[in-house]
Amino acid sequence: MTPPPSAVAAPPAPPAAHLAPPPQAKPRSWRDSIPPRRDPRWPFAAILSLYAVMGVAWLGFNRSPTQILLIVGAAGALDMLLHRLLRKREWIFPLSACISGLSLALLLNYSHDYFLLLLPVFIAIGGKYLLTFRGQHTINPSLAAVAISLLFFGSLITTAPAYQWGGHVAMSAFMVTAALSLFVFRVGRGWLIVSFLLFYALQTALRAYIMRAHLPPEMLFLGTLTTPPFFLFTFFMLTDPKTSPASPRAQVALAFGITVVDLYLHTKESVFTFFYAAFAIATGRFIFLHLREMWRMGPVPRLREALGDGRTLRTAGVLGVMALLGGTAYATVIHPRVALDDAGFVLREVPAAQSGLGVTMDPGTYDMLDPRLRHIAKWLLSVGASVAAGDVDADGRPDLFFTNPLARAEDRAGLYLNRGGFRFERVALPALDSLRIAPQRHGFASSGLFFDYDEDGALDLLVPVSFGRTRLLRSRFGQTGRVEFDDVSVAAGMPEYTISVAANVLDYDRDGRPDLLIGNVLNPWLAGYERPTRLNIFQLPQPAFDGDRRMFRFMHDGWHDASNGGRNVLLRNVGGRFVAQDMDAMGMPETHWTISIGTGDLNGDGWTDLYLASDFGRDDLYLNQQGRGFRRVHGRLFGHVGMDTYKGMNSSITDFDRNGWPDVYVSNVHQELQAEGSILWMNRGPDARGTPRLRDEATGRGALNEDRFAWGAGVGDLNNDGWPDMVQANGMVDDRLDNRYEGCPDYWYVNHKLMQSGREVHTYADMWGDIRGRCIYPNEKRRVLLNRGADARPQFVDVAPLVGLTAGDNSRGVATADLDGDGRLDVVIANQHAGPTLLRNAPSAAAGAGHWIGLRLEGDGRACGREAFGSVATVLLPGERPQQREVQAANGFSSQHDTRLHFGLGPAAPELVTVRIRWCGGATTEHRLPRDGYHVVRQAASR
Repeated sequence: MTPPPSAVAAPPAPPAAHLAPPPQAKPRSWRDSIPPRRDPRWPFAAILSLYAVMGVAWLGFNRSPTQILLIVGAAGALDMLLHRLLRKREWIFPLSACISGLSLALLLNYSHDYFLLLLPVFIAIGGKYLLTFRGQHTINPSLAAVAISLLFFGSLITTAPAYQWGGHVAMSAFMVTAALSLFVFRVGRGWLIVSFLLFYALQTALRAYIMRAHLPPEMLFLGTLTTPPFFLFTFFMLTDPKTSPASPRAQVALAFGITVVDLYLHTKESVFTFFYAAFAIATGRFIFLHLREMWRMGPVPRLREALGDGRTLRTAGVLGVMALLGGTAYATVIHPRVALDDAGFVLREVPAAQSGLGVTMDPGTYDMLDPRLRHIAKWLLSVGASVAAGDVDADGRPDLFFTNPLARAEDRAGLYLNRGGFRFERVALPALDSLRIAPQRHGFASSGLFFDYDEDGALDLLVPVSFGRTRLLRSRFGQTGRVEFDDVSVAAGMPEYTISVAANVLDYDRDGRPDLLIGNVLNPWLAGYERPTRLNIFQLPQPAFDGDRRMFRFMHDGWHDASNGGRNVLLRNVGGRFVAQDMDAMGMPETHWTISIGTGDLNGDGWTDLYLASDFGRDDLYLNQQGRGFRRVHGRLFGHVGMDTYKGMNSSITDFDRNGWPDVYVSNVHQELQAEGSILWMNRGPDARGTPRLRDEATGRGALNEDRFAWGAGVGDLNNDGWPDMVQANGMVDDRLDNRYEGCPDYWYVNHKLMQSGREVHTYADMWGDIRGRCIYPNEKRRVLLNRGADARPQFVDVAPLVGLTAGDNSRGVATADLDGDGRLDVVIANQHAGPTLLRNAPSAAAGAGHWIGLRLEGDGRACGREAFGSVATVLLPGERPQQREVQAANGFSSQHDTRLHFGLGPAAPELVTVRIRWCGGATTEHRLPRDGYHVVRQAASR
């Protein structure tokens, strides 16, 4: 019997869809995450990349291609790693992270250390994953990195003040046009840009009106609205679609809020206001979003939701471990700090009442300047305190000569004879009376240099002058037995008009006679006049027509590449007088702001080379071409010698690591607005062309001198262990002589915008802000950098607190000299706003007996001059690296050290020491001399 249809068994039903196993998803490739071509981030990245290329190739960025690529690469790699670890198990194309890296590379300024570049990258990319709401970051990563770096690492990583396009209108127009056409309008942030520019312009006008007594209003506008950080912030940081509102009303509100907070920060004299303002508002929004969600859901449910999937805790844990590992690696492996309990010596200050070196300052000096320049008189007279050591009375004790333009008339230049026991007696110098009494007509004595120009056996005195004729005083000691001098400046051929704080002596042509190089820091002649017109800050020319401002056009024409300084003067000694050489023909046409001149045979060919430290830009390394001229050495990119963009204040040349090649230490500013730091060019010997291979190792060797405004650096072995140490002078200007405000407010707040303006603005002195009553990094502590060359990882260690040098001042020149003949180098520091500091070097309680030897070399007077400048002495001790010193007239900024060669030998030196001398004429002799004494070594007369 056939069953009814309804009774027929139905086929089995297919399984329910929700019970079916999910299809296997194809793993997502990183190529799938590449944004489409129409993504507005591509033109954004292209603009920043083009800007970076132009900056490295033409605009003088103070960073190398390697640094930029490292920042961008690190940002991209970190973003990919964190996304894979914390979000999805996949790799992504990190376009946004690379844009953040480019922004950081353009905005932030670094100090040689490549590891530091990773810090803002870590803040930016890590914050993108940690500072989130509902899985999306709410603070622009670049903004977070810049603001946090400024707040907590201000003197290490700071915004560059003037190393971008320098306020050029054409570059500003290019960046704005590119941003508007390629990016801003495509992301719908036009209301934000327009309203912010309007509000900020109105706010700037208000500030310009309020500050009109301090600086020209037009300078504030130009220095604010045409600067690189402002445009990068406005067009490329503020408009981030993920962290800025989409609605026009919210955009206008955000622009207004940032402008108001920015204005408030100006009342605190902040110089990074818009970064701080935007970061404060973004942080406030981040907190508000979370508090609002907590209010809606309740604290416990919201916290449970936020921590439920473990993402927040996992993110914080991963970033914490990374930060801990990175910080530990930096502190223990990359840049370890050496702790010392004893330096082997102490520096005891000798009071002026005991030494006789008292100086009285004169606040009225500033009023001597032309009334149109008195608003920056303190800046123009911020150098000139110097010290020179030399035995002018031939009693075996170094005497001292000081200059200080801010002292009273009788103290502006003074010679003090060493009477023993750290007591000094001042002697008259009538030949310098005109410089002391009437600097308005004759200029300021700004430095001093002892040398025997006529080779009669007595030390003469060269006095470089600013705004007058450089003076040469001939000693009459050999004829009269008294310390007397005749002014032979005119007869000897000294330059008629100089603006100089630096000079040095060298026998560049090896004819046995000492030649001179005098550096002009400013151009002695004003530009733009048909007839030669001198720059005299005491009396500027009057306007020749309405709007004539030519008399003010003498300030540096760049903060990183200034080339409008004075031409230096090379004077060849032709026997009792000097003849100026053609600087173009000599291969030295540069007109940088020469502030220090170092001499030394840097490539070992027997001819004295030159390293000229320049303020506001490129230093000049000149290699001696066997007396026929010089060849300037410079690399192609930032970080190479001759391509620095720094503020070279000092050039000290000596063999710090005892490898047989003299190194170069260039002190420099390292502060919030200029996180540059000193340069330590370590010499690895010449290449095939005879060019010394110099590499900057300042950070790795502890010689960066961070958090200081640096000047001179005295070099010498202070603890007699055989390794040259340094005493670093620091501090710019204070208000001791022009007190106006309580607390001495920071001048950079007034003048910060001028730093970022174009050269057509800041080259003119009348555009500068009023510095009267304001400070620039004042009264900073000095540093005593002990050379730990014998350690497995040689570096310098600051032992100033250990040796008792704890006071600060605005110091300039530093001279090292054994003033009491005990075999220990004492220290004399010239201070700009006070009398000199005299420091006696004494062994510490725990110090052992460090042996030493001192040499005074005398050439034969024919192939090698009597003072033997350029001769090299090498001390050979069994089982140790050789020690090498070159006879140099001066070695450092605004100072002259004892020209006797001093060698520390350590506690185990033999009683007889082997000394090899390569004389400046090329001959070599060897001597066995007793330790612990000074010796005169005379070269045998050449046949």
